[in-house]
Amino acid sequence: MAISTLTPNIEWSQRPKLRLLSAVASANDRSTNPRKFVAMLAGIFLVGLLSLLLINTLLTQDAFVLQRLKHQANVTLDQRDAIIQQLAFKSSPDQLATMATKIGMVPGNSLQFIDLSKVSTLDTKNLRPQIKVAP
Repeated sequence: MAISTLTPNIEWSQRPKLRLLSAVASANDRSTNPRKFVAMLAGIFLVGLLSLLLINTLLTQDAFVLQRLKHQANVTLDQRDAIIQQLAFKSSPDQLATMATKIGMVPGNSLQFIDLSKVSTLDTKNLRPQIKVAP
């Protein structure tokens, strides 16, 4: 096969004749209205703006939840601090002495010491160690 047999047979002497179609001309006349174009752009802008508003609202919902959780954490920390303060007040020496006298305890009048080197074995009857108190 030769290349000359595959090439199309084109006659250069014929030129295509151009003519104006009426359907194209009428469509061109209808699309020159700028109000429709502006309305279309305004519609696209409004749809974009509303979608941004929706996305922003969805993203800020987590911020409200986070704020509520922080408030609950602060309230819990305040309650914890109040309980620690009450515990510190009740474990102060003055309050312990007051509570001890309310349940019938009396303050010690004299000091006594236990000499552990003189402690004997357990008493089998009373199950208490035999302790001699040094004066």
